[in-house]
Amino acid sequence: MSTTQPGVLDGVRIVEFAQNAAIPHCGRLLAGLGADVVKVEPPAGDAMRMIAPVTDRESMAFAMINPGKRSIVVDLTKPNSHAVIDALFAWAEVALVAFKPPDLVRYGIDWDHARAINPSLIHLTHTSLGPDGPDADQGGYDVLVQGRSGLGWMMNRSGGMGKAPQPTRPAVNDFGTGFVASFAVMAALRHRDQTGEGQRIDTSLLGTAMSLATPTSVSFERQADSIGELDEELAALRLAGSSFDDQRTHYEQRVIPAAGAFRLYFRHYQTSDGLISVAGMSPGLFAKLHKATGIDPPPTKDANAPEFQATVQAMEDRFASRTSAEWLADLKLAGDPSGPYNMPHEAVVDLQVIANDYVVELNHPDIGRYVTSSMPFQMEKSRAEVRDTSPKFGAHTRQVMEEVGLPTDTIAMLIDDETLIDESTRES
Repeated sequence: MSTTQPGVLDGVRIVEFAQNAAIPHCGRLLAGLGADVVKVEPPAGDAMRMIAPVTDRESMAFAMINPGKRSIVVDLTKPNSHAVIDALFAWAEVALVAFKPPDLVRYGIDWDHARAINPSLIHLTHTSLGPDGPDADQGGYDVLVQGRSGLGWMMNRSGGMGKAPQPTRPAVNDFGTGFVASFAVMAALRHRDQTGEGQRIDTSLLGTAMSLATPTSVSFERQADSIGELDEELAALRLAGSSFDDQRTHYEQRVIPAAGAFRLYFRHYQTSDGLISVAGMSPGLFAKLHKATGIDPPPTKDANAPEFQATVQAMEDRFASRTSAEWLADLKLAGDPSGPYNMPHEAVVDLQVIANDYVVELNHPDIGRYVTSSMPFQMEKSRAEVRDTSPKFGAHTRQVMEEVGLPTDTIAMLIDDETLIDESTRES
């Protein structure tokens, strides 16, 4: 694909009032499609800048999540910030806002205020737990939603670190929300192009998590008659001191119809020198795995039966007897889906990843060269790529203020009273 092609969002102006990962990831994706994303940071900077910083106000975490954006710094607690906010809303076509509901009105970044300034604005309001309900005003992070949604129950493991489960990393609900929010913005832009109308979008970590948990939630509902019995069984396991992993395994065996397949055909196996993954979810693929390994199929489909468990153990022993490379070659020859089990530093140099440009190397002026994920899709007629590094703190404050129409003397006054921070005015 030629890098001279325009992106589908070239020229679309987006202002991002958000920190951390979820909505900044949305901004990252939209920037990859060509949007001009202006990130509004507080005087202390986005919190991600302070996670294991490499230099002053620069960290790998921030660099990974925010490539291709511009950065301005606005102190929303200052009275004069309202003029800046209003100018940004008038300039923008999309606003990405991630604040607790009480703070939206407090800082003048709520939908009602924004649409009074710009009726065609698309205003995405992101919260932790959704806009309604008893806990709507509560802030939160991915780990809280892993617990509340039930998704954590299916994904978390105790990992030998005591009986409590450990959160799943990376933050699947944060980054999942980035995709959900991007999808919603694109739909709203389509509506605006057809009608001229702006609108409010609501996203939340909890909404994303419930969507990701759909298959498990549906299977649980089908077996609702046994919920009480299952609760009693789990309570007994807890009383007996069973680990979280043991409780979760019991839950899976009782609730998920395909639990047996997951234990045998759709899983990771330890080899003599590492791990590999196999993924067969049809009778034909089951047969190919048994042919490749020489292990007979289990005589029963009951995953709790001793005979089934004996087959699982035999399969694990067989995989442990040879190297990963040997098994992957044999499984490929047999036509059974399989692949390496990479650590992150191995994944970024995987030949399949590189061949499809799923990672990109960037050269940050302060951090230096680093590799990060590229756009997860490509378009034949339109440019979709990570175009630049993350912005330096406040590097574009003056530039953006001029673009939104603030007079030069007003900009100078706002910098002087520290409503705005321009990168050139702060101490290094």
